[in-house]
Formats: sequence, structure tokens, C-alpha cells
Amino acid sequence: MRRPTVVLALRNMLLLCGFSFGLLLVSSAMQVAHAQNNQRLDATGIQLQQFRPWMDPEGLFQNESGAGLGQWNFKVGLFLNYAKDPLILRVIRSDRPLSPERIDIMQHQFAADVVAGIGFLNWLDLEVSIPITFYQLGTIPSNGAITSNLHNRNMEGAYFSDIRIALKFQALREKKHWLNMAIKLYLGVPSGNADSFNGEGDVSFGAGLLLNKKFSIVNVAFNLGYRYLPRTQFVNLVISHELTYGLGLGVEAIKKRLDIIGEIAGGTQLVEGVSENAAPFEFLVGARVYPLRNSKNLALSLGMGFPILPGYGTPQFRVFLGITYARRVFDADKDGVDDENDKCPKTPGPKENNGCPWPDTDGDGLTDNVDKCPKVPGPKENKGCPYGDKDNDGLKDNEDDCPNRPGPIANKGCPWPDTDNDGIDDKSDKCPKRKGPKKYQGCPDTDGDGINDLIDLCPNDAGLKKYQGCPDFDGDGFHDGEDKCPKQWGPRENLPKGHKKGCPLIKVDLTKRKIEILDKIYFEFNRWRIKPRSYTLLKNVVRILKNYPQMRVLIEGHTDKVGSYKYNMWLSRRRAQSVRNFLVKNGIKRNRLRYRGFGFTKPLTTNRTQAGRDKNRRVEFTILNKPGDLKIKKTDRDQPKY
Repeated sequence: MRRPTVVLALRNMLLLCGFSFGLLLVSSAMQVAHAQNNQRLDATGIQLQQFRPWMDPEGLFQNESGAGLGQWNFKVGLFLNYAKDPLILRVIRSDRPLSPERIDIMQHQFAADVVAGIGFLNWLDLEVSIPITFYQLGTIPSNGAITSNLHNRNMEGAYFSDIRIALKFQALREKKHWLNMAIKLYLGVPSGNADSFNGEGDVSFGAGLLLNKKFSIVNVAFNLGYRYLPRTQFVNLVISHELTYGLGLGVEAIKKRLDIIGEIAGGTQLVEGVSENAAPFEFLVGARVYPLRNSKNLALSLGMGFPILPGYGTPQFRVFLGITYARRVFDADKDGVDDENDKCPKTPGPKENNGCPWPDTDGDGLTDNVDKCPKVPGPKENKGCPYGDKDNDGLKDNEDDCPNRPGPIANKGCPWPDTDNDGIDDKSDKCPKRKGPKKYQGCPDTDGDGINDLIDLCPNDAGLKKYQGCPDFDGDGFHDGEDKCPKQWGPRENLPKGHKKGCPLIKVDLTKRKIEILDKIYFEFNRWRIKPRSYTLLKNVVRILKNYPQMRVLIEGHTDKVGSYKYNMWLSRRRAQSVRNFLVKNGIKRNRLRYRGFGFTKPLTTNRTQAGRDKNRRVEFTILNKPGDLKIKKTDRDQPKY
């Protein structure tokens, strides 16, 4: 019960630290606003060193990645670098406007950065960087461009520089969002020597956008940031608001052994009258070696830097060497065993088996750690061991319903019984649960028609053998077992597709002016979709139209008086159109058919009763040919057999 309390306390402490850090940034910003007019002229309160590695294990030398360390992972490191001529000012004099005067101030600088960081959350890191100048050599010369009180000042010595404290917030993850992205906020504490170009002499702060993306063995990183420095001017070098940027890539030349890195890093002042002295821009190239086998936790870095633009802090050349240890515990298969110690890092497995899944030697579906017979296949129910056969009847005991008495496999290892006690065992009895004589293979003849109930389609009604024991009540040639209208005579020949066996045909009368249908066409309620029950009726209409290819017809839709006039006119027209579409689909040419909706304008009877409304909802077929154009056959007029 103590662990959740500890975690909660840690979370609250982190929130308090983050809040305090935010307050410090706000207060610093207020100091900045207050100090905008207090510019320091010909001051040496400048952080000269431009090589500021945060030693990101997923990043490059200067350019950081957008990835965090991960919760409770940490990093520590030391970077050494030597810079030749890191501060040379170029001043344009009025008497020599085309030939800038070169003022050499710092000749050598040997420095170090000590960095430490820890991941408090999966998305939040806290980092500290302590820069130190072990030795530097330089002198401010006696020059008319420089204030006289600085003439001949000796810069030689060892000095501390401003400590930086940073928070890194990871916002996007490459596995989920295609690339890594993080926001970094840092605060510069005025702990350095401002009289020797090793400190700002006041609080500084900054923010950066960090991006990186891995393409196979190539890691591309891009950084863009803002840095506030107390406004300082030394000769024609003005330092205040600074835009920083960087771009680089690393190539994994040897997997988990060697990376080759190349990058650019620079900055420019966001103040008026920026000179080239205020725009440092440097190219870095080098290698990173991982001495531990199959691990990138320990890294050794070696490289050089060359100037692109001769801004302050950009030397004639730079050499650097670093060592970093970053504990990065990752568990790709989420099995609780970190990848470094996992023998099967891509396949989850228990700690007891070094992160690998237990094997199944006998292939019975049970892993060896729970299989009582790991080398002999057996079912899970018997803990991986095979079942025996006590009665030697060929069935395993788990499948044998009578494991102590031999019996046939067909009866699950039990002897055949005689369930109905008719003297015929169930194996040979066609009706094992009903008594019957041997001549009927153990089945009874309930209706006494000489046909046993097993094959009698009408076992309770005496019938004929030709009808498999069924009678034919209406005498239409369909026995009652298959007759859908057993009490109504129905024809056997010239039946339309879909007609029910043994049922009378639906009549369709043909007169001189109409095709009379003696049934309704049914539609879905308040819809115009035809119900399947009306398909046969409409197919009778199709047959008449096919018999009279010159006939043209008006399809009329009618409704009852429920609803508005406009709605019923629309619905009746859609229903008439649906009937037209059905006839066309079944082979009638479209130009022979017209359709129209009349709504409730032509009722056959009253709309006040349900029966009247049912009668008024109808579809009619009116023949459009002139009288005498069609010769109606007498058989069609009386009762066509369609």
C-alpha cells in the first residue's frame, strides 16, 4: 500500500518543481522587460562558447532529438573541446571602409561541459549543464575602437560559465506520429565570470523546438530556438535576442557500434544593425563509437568543427571529445525484461526464461513449464500427458463413455443398447426410440397403410405408396404432403415461376378497355416498394402484355384519403412508377407503358371506413389503344390461364 503513496508524492513534487520553474521564467521575463533600456556598453558579459552539447543519446553533437529519455532513465556525460581563435572582431573604420580591421581578442580556449539528465515521466526530462573553461588565452588590445578602461586586459585563466537548467517536453513519438518532437525550456543561471567572456552576468533563458526522424540507418535532426541574453555591446558586437538553428544527420555505419555525424549549428541576433560578428555559424563532423556489445548506453564522441560564418565564438577550427552514459531501458515486447537483458527482445516471454517464451517440445499446445509430459504429446485437460485405454476397445478413456466395458467406437465405447425394448438393438433399429416389427426394421406403421413411419410423409393419415403414404384430398395430383392448398384444386401445367404447388392461379381478366386484376398489388406501408406476394399477380399482367405486343397501357396509382393531397399525389405516382419498372424489368418495352398518380381524386367507395380505404388503395391498368385496334381473344376475355 506504500507504493501508490510514494508515486503520488513524487508526482506532486514534480508538479511543484515545474510550477516553480515556470514562475522563475516569468519573473526573469519581467526582469528582461525592465532591463531593456539598461544596455551594457563595451562589456565582456558574453558567453563566448558556442559549442553547447546537451549530450542527447538519440541526437547528434549540437542538434538534439525530439525523443525523451523515458521515465527514470538518466544520462551523464563529459564533453571536452578546444577552440582556436574563438573571438576575432572585424571593425569597419571610417578611414578604411573597404578593408575591415581585424581585432584578435581570444586565441585559445579549452573548455568542458558536464551534463546530467533524468526522465521523470515518459514525456518529461530534467537536465543540467555545467560549462567550465579549463584554460583560455587572450588579451583585449589597446585599440581606439575599444573603451580605454578595457585596454590590455588579460583574459588568461580558468573560469566557470553560466549553468543551464532545462525541461524537455516530448509532444510527438515517432512510432505513433511519424517523427519525434519536443519543446525545450531552459534557464541560464549567472554563475560564470562575466569579466572574461565566460558568463552573461545576468539571468538568461530560451526555448527550442526539437525534431528528429529516423529513416532506416539515417537519423535526421532539426532544431530551432530562441535565446534571450542580457543586452550587451562590445565594440560592434551587440548581444540580446538570438535566434538559434541547426540541422544535421547521423548514419549508423556499423549497427550499435559506429555512427558518422555531420551537422551545422548557428545563430543570429534579432536586433538592429546586426554585423557578421553576431552571426556564429559552424559545421561539425565526427563519429560516435559504442564500445559495449549490443548496447548504445555508453558512447564516445570525437569530431571537429569549422567556421561557415566568422561570428563570435566560431573558431578557426574546433576539436572535441566526449563520453556519455545514458541508461536507456527499453522493453520492445513489453514482457517486463529490458531489451538489453532479453534473450528474445522482439517476442514476449517470462523473466524466468530470460524474456523468451517457453517452448512446446512435444507440440501439444502446452508449454514445457506446465506440461507434465513435455516430451510426449497429450491434452491440456490431462496436463499434457496422453490418456490410456483401460478396456482396450480402441478408445482413449477420456473419449470412452464406458471406460471399464469394451464397446464399439460408433457408440463411444459402450455396448449397443435396445432403448425401445423391441428386440432390435439401437445400431440396427431405424427407430430406436419407438417399438416396431422387424419387417419394418424396428419402426411402427401408425396409420396402418403398410408404409412404416420412417418413410411415410404423412405418418398419421393413411395414403398411397405412389404418394409415399400421403393422401390427395383435392385430387389435383399433388399429395397433401406437398400441396400448399390441400383443400383447393390447382393446375399442374403451364404454371408461372414461383407459383405455389396445388394452389389455384390468380385470375386476371382482360376487357376491351382494361386489364382487370382480381387481387390487390401490395406495397410496403407508406412506401412504393412492391411486396414479393404481388410478384405472381404482376407476372400474369406481363404474360398478357407479351401476348398482345401492340397493346399500350396507362398504369394508374390510387390512394385513400389519409394524408395531404400533395403527399398522396406523390405517393400514388411513385407506386405507379414502381409497377412500370417491374414490367420493364420483366421484358415489356418502356414505350408501351405510361404511369400516372391520381392520389385520392378517384375513389371507388367511401374513405370513412377501413374497408373502403383498403378498396380505394389500388393500381389499375387502362388500355390506351383505340377501340378496334386490338382483337381480344374470347379465352382471354373470359378467364385467361396465366
